[in-house]
Amino acid sequence: MNDEKRFRDMMRRLVAMSPEAPDFPEETIMAKHTPSKPRPNPVLMFAAGAALVAAVMIPVFLISRGDAPVGVGTTTTTTAPSTTTAPDTATTTTQATTTTVPDNTSSTQPVESVWSRPVFLYQTPANSFLGNPALVPVWLELTDTGGTLSPDDEFTAALAVLGTELPELPASSGLANAVPAEVQIISLTTATQGADQSWVADMNEAFLAGAGGLLADVTMLNQLIYTITDNTLGSVLFTVNGQPVEAFGSEGIVLTDPVDRETFIEHLAPIFLTTPVIDGEDGYTVAGKANVFEASLSVQVLDGSGGVVHEEHLMASCGSGCWGEFSVDLDPGLITPGESSVRLFTYSAEDGSMTNVLTVPIPADSGVWEITVG
Repeated sequence: MNDEKRFRDMMRRLVAMSPEAPDFPEETIMAKHTPSKPRPNPVLMFAAGAALVAAVMIPVFLISRGDAPVGVGTTTTTTAPSTTTAPDTATTTTQATTTTVPDNTSSTQPVESVWSRPVFLYQTPANSFLGNPALVPVWLELTDTGGTLSPDDEFTAALAVLGTELPELPASSGLANAVPAEVQIISLTTATQGADQSWVADMNEAFLAGAGGLLADVTMLNQLIYTITDNTLGSVLFTVNGQPVEAFGSEGIVLTDPVDRETFIEHLAPIFLTTPVIDGEDGYTVAGKANVFEASLSVQVLDGSGGVVHEEHLMASCGSGCWGEFSVDLDPGLITPGESSVRLFTYSAEDGSMTNVLTVPIPADSGVWEITVG
């Protein structure tokens, strides 16, 4: 069936579906004629309704066959651009999120910090009749690369190192640390008692256990005392949780009052150092304390193979039962950093052998020990 026949058939159906026009009323002759508004012709109304239905149905019929003319169905055509914009929006959002992540990560990287100051370690002297340790201060340059230490200043940072291992110090140096790794200094402040002012070192609870044995406990205290008092004040009050320590270490040492460099000095070797051996304005200064026979001691400079390059005699300010101070400046030309060592000792009055021998290596950086943590 072609389109024309379909159209005619549809028109017949529309006409058949339309209601029949009502019969016209018979005319009645009125005694008096009153003019009225003209009535719509029913036939015309029927024709208009049929035309309206045809106008609606014809496009629908044609669209269903796929023969819509140009300009019909533009709603479907305009929907496509709206669908293609969604992926563009998602891609833009992902890119913005990705670029912000590296910025946030880089801003939280720890900042490298460097502190430099003397720290007291110890060495057990050779051929000593007492066996007490000798304090040896080293000029320490501490580099914290991982933000593991957060001290208020370089002074507290140096103390924090006493509670860590020192792997950079060679075993041949003979230098050791009696402060256990668990011991930490929480804060370092000052306090005034009467006319005296002292440091207050608040320690963690691991401090109370000491270092294991009386000599180790006292050596640990001497290391801390000498390191802290290397600044301006001469005494230290140790506290834990803000309270003075009533029992410390294996022997329950009472530390309720401030202690100073003289408190436990009798537990030290007859010769020890009080300043680091570094290259200064007057050369390499070797200074310390001694309690030796007739206040007499000697100093030597050794080369890398242990040969004696230089030796001279020293006199302490007191001896034979009392502690005296000594100091000597060595010519830098005698020392090769990284190879040379300085040796302090006394000659035995009995057989002339070297006793209380303290040997201090000179690091490659002119006496500065460099340690990195973090």
